[in-house]
Amino acid sequence: MLLFKGSAILCFYSNGMMQGHCIDGLHSPYSLAGSHLVDRVDPLHHDCMEPDDFYSLLICPHQNPTEKIALTVRRPKENDAGGLCTHPHEEEINQQHSLSFETHQFLTGQKAQVIRDKYFAGIYSDQEVVVCIGPMEFSKEDVQE
Repeated sequence: MLLFKGSAILCFYSNGMMQGHCIDGLHSPYSLAGSHLVDRVDPLHHDCMEPDDFYSLLICPHQNPTEKIALTVRRPKENDAGGLCTHPHEEEINQQHSLSFETHQFLTGQKAQVIRDKYFAGIYSDQEVVVCIGPMEFSKEDVQE
C-alpha cells in the first residue's frame, strides 16, 4: 500500500544528523528525522560492491503524530548526493515498509544554508549542511497470512 509519493527536502549535517520534509503538492504531510548509524554494517555485503552508510529514519505524519514509522535506510557511502533506500535484507526490521529517495538537486554552501534556514530554522545552525531535493515514496507491503 502506497503511503506517500511526492518530493522531499533532506538536510544532511556534518554531525551525522539528518532531517527533512515530504511535500505532496502544496502540503507537507510528513517530517523526517534521522541519524547516521556509524557502527552498522551489512551482514550480507558482497566484497565486489561498494559499502553503504546506514541511517535510522523516523517518519512523522503531521495528521497522526502517534503513528510514526521507524526505518533503517541505506545511502551510498561517501556520496553526499546519494539517495536513500530500504533494502529487502531489512524488510523484517522495517516492518514491511519500503522507501526510496533520489537526489535530483544537490545544494552545498550558502545555497544549502538558505534552505536549512527557511525550512529548519535554528536547528543545527552550527553544522555544515548539504541539501538533497528529489522524489520520494514510501509504502507498506500488505502481508497476507
